[in-house]
Amino acid sequence: MKLSSEQVGAKLTVNLDDVKDKDAIIETIAGCADGSCACSTDEYQKVETMQIVPGPNSIQLNIEVKPGEVIDPNCISECLDPALQ
Repeated sequence: MKLSSEQVGAKLTVNLDDVKDKDAIIETIAGCADGSCACSTDEYQKVETMQIVPGPNSIQLNIEVKPGEVIDPNCISECLDPALQ
């Protein structure tokens, strides 16, 4: 899976390409969106809103970050790692 992200102001766009187990990834992301994130970081607390847009072999996350916050893209990879095992 390839992950790319770009944050401009309060909007963070994350693209996940070549996704093999899309259902597991979406389930993990949805957990983070509703505050029941299983990852070891607290980056999910910086999320104001999140929209999950699945594609054929990809997932796009449209995240609105809380004012003054920046999400570390490395933490996104770390949070998704258990779903990839």
